[in-house]
Amino acid sequence: MSVLSTKAWAPATIANLNVGFDGLGCALNAPGETIVATWNPNGQGLTITEITGAAGLSLNPSENVAGVAALSLMKALGIRGGVSLKIEKQILPGSGIGSSAASAAAAVVAIDGLFNGGLRPDELLPFALDGEALASGSRHADNVAPALMGGLVLCPPEGRPRALKVPGDWAITVVHPQVVIKTSEARGVLPKMVPFEDAINQARWFATFVSACADGDEESAGFALEDLLVTPHRSALIPGFEELRKLAFDRGARAGGISGSGPSTFWIGRGEEWKAASWAAEFYAQRGITAHVYPTEISTKGAQIIA
Repeated sequence: MSVLSTKAWAPATIANLNVGFDGLGCALNAPGETIVATWNPNGQGLTITEITGAAGLSLNPSENVAGVAALSLMKALGIRGGVSLKIEKQILPGSGIGSSAASAAAAVVAIDGLFNGGLRPDELLPFALDGEALASGSRHADNVAPALMGGLVLCPPEGRPRALKVPGDWAITVVHPQVVIKTSEARGVLPKMVPFEDAINQARWFATFVSACADGDEESAGFALEDLLVTPHRSALIPGFEELRKLAFDRGARAGGISGSGPSTFWIGRGEEWKAASWAAEFYAQRGITAHVYPTEISTKGAQIIA
């Protein structure tokens, strides 16, 4: 083997995107995180030597999202010898922008690159989902698939994820207030049954969004990002959500909502002025809440080897 070490990067992601609960997601240019995988032919198994950027994560591979994903792929590739991982987290766990998905995606891309596996992103997906399942308790691909593939991705109930055409040059402001919302809590507030009319209209908005993406109709795609089923129940978990939404739209947002299960929110606009997004940090500062604000856009690239 000529390569002894690889460094992989994977992007943050927005899941659901209002219309596509558990089935739609996109990759972001920033933030992202990296994993360095190193091979030791005289070693045994997988070890995690260091985690930076986040506290409280386990160094035990079987209790770590990146470790579980890497182990799954190593088993499939028949890897012998030792592999160590160094995890450099830049996406905080519990942020709602795909922290665990980025770790899982970066891990499998790093292992695949280290051993010249040559697997496509969709072929790496099952192994990354093994890691994601540790964090979320399920194998929903709406974060992991865009983290691997980049762009805008539709995840059907069965079969391979499908890339959608990004409908326009959207600038996205992601706002992450430093509050904790457990995924179980965010799931728990959702109703077991919804009005039939809401289900029909939500399906119509989802179909409109997909069609608008195919046509490159940016205005219609943004207009179609209506959430009738989830946001009305989850918004109360996010401090100042309704006020923040009004502020965002007053300042020119074309669409927006809750990223994943929160507490991060996303707001879509256009142009460099929108990306500055100082208004979002000021909004929470006035309420005594620290918030991380990420001016970003949809990334055309998913997880990749960078060194």
